[in-house]
Amino acid sequence: MRVARSPDGSLAVGRALPGRGAWLCGDRAVACADLATKKKAFNRAFRAPVGDEQVVSLRLFLAERERIVGRADRGSDGR
Repeated sequence: MRVARSPDGSLAVGRALPGRGAWLCGDRAVACADLATKKKAFNRAFRAPVGDEQVVSLRLFLAERERIVGRADRGSDGR
């Protein structure tokens, strides 16, 4: 999963987004993003400081995506 930094400093997920990017593991993106934040990997990948607000927004997006994908994997009956 590719994360790109826009000119305004926000982070977005998308394979074809322009600009510098960082790759996260797709199956556990929230945990991977947490580790990248801890190791300051986003700052290195984007060659610019990444603020806490941007990481929190990214993390919320990834958590929601994992929740939706997890629900889809279980099927319509919830199992």
